[in-house]
Amino acid sequence: EFHLLDLVGLKVKLKPDGEHIGQIVNLTSSGNELLEVKLNSGKQVLVPFVKEIVPIINLEESWALIIPPSGLFDL
Repeated sequence: EFHLLDLVGLKVKLKPDGEHIGQIVNLTSSGNELLEVKLNSGKQVLVPFVKEIVPIINLEESWALIIPPSGLFDL
């Protein structure tokens, strides 16, 4: 278990053993929880915080696994 604020600062990965592609920099709540992710490229994207898209939160190693819908990071 964790508080949502524990997610801010976590690195973002697309595979558990892969390199990080960015970092969670903020949370937004507008009826649904959204993670604001700053990608290594400098772009910022909003990621819905649902189990299907964010299936793993690893607080011990400070990373979150994101399985983005097609095109989410291609903005």
